[in-house]
Amino acid sequence: MDGPTFCEHVKADEHLRSKHFILMTALDQPDQIAEGLSRGADDFLAKSASDQEITARINAGIRTCQLIQSLGESYELIARQQAELNAELASAADFVTSLLPPMGEPVPGIHVKWEYRPSSEVGGDLFQVTPWGKEHLGLMILDISGHGIKPALRAVSLSMSFRSEHLERLHPTFDPAEILIRLNHENPMGEDGMYFTIWVGCLHLPTRELRYAAAGHPAPILTRKGGTVEELGANSCPIGFSLNDGYVTQSISLETGDRLYMYSDGIYEVMNADEQLWGRDGLATACQSVHGKQMDKSLNWIVQQSKIWQRQETFDDDVALVGIECL
Repeated sequence: MDGPTFCEHVKADEHLRSKHFILMTALDQPDQIAEGLSRGADDFLAKSASDQEITARINAGIRTCQLIQSLGESYELIARQQAELNAELASAADFVTSLLPPMGEPVPGIHVKWEYRPSSEVGGDLFQVTPWGKEHLGLMILDISGHGIKPALRAVSLSMSFRSEHLERLHPTFDPAEILIRLNHENPMGEDGMYFTIWVGCLHLPTRELRYAAAGHPAPILTRKGGTVEELGANSCPIGFSLNDGYVTQSISLETGDRLYMYSDGIYEVMNADEQLWGRDGLATACQSVHGKQMDKSLNWIVQQSKIWQRQETFDDDVALVGIECL
């Protein structure tokens, strides 16, 4: 075979393709030179070249090979480090998921199901549904800005602070606004710009009165038997924005058959091909349409509607959707 053909065969082998070829030929036609270079040659020399030029071209080729080898080693090192990081992120994601509340009936008369779809990176979305004292059920969902280990660890720390014994000591009345005011004073925004949104609810089980307060978090959606839909929230600043907080506790009575949906913004902040946002209205319509149907299938269907809207299977942000039903 001729030189270009030999070069082409060698370059087809992934173990040899980094080898440096200098074609030497008596022909100096541009189209023939271009053919040789296009078939894998790295440089070209005329056979009439001087010893000095040949030596200079070979030394230049050696430097190129050394650079390619160095880049290859760096790539392999980065690939190993990325694999280790991915394994650590997967382990962290599993740990975060293990902290989510069990599904079923945390207290008699209340049924809980949830869908949690973390994005490719560990995020700061967490929620809790847990008994507070003997007569209350605590509800909480938060979303910390950013992705990665740092916001995830902060979300874990905040989630753990919503355990009954901790809140009972700090807030004996379990007043949601008081909880947010304390969190706001304890978590001012630092130089890293990290902040979080949160919604806190406290359901009094004997009367089914739900008290709640929000700090910049999307308002949970309440669907009722008659087909009505309500949003349980108020305009407010996220935690850490300002010490002049204006958090207030609101209340509403729940009835048998009512269903409350807590969620993070990752489920509704999705765009379709026409750059239209699905939005909270789209989410509310989906929640209303499945009222009264089996809870786990309803949540899965709602998540699928969000996927259909954006025409992709994965989400760019963490998705949390929690259904709480009064039996």
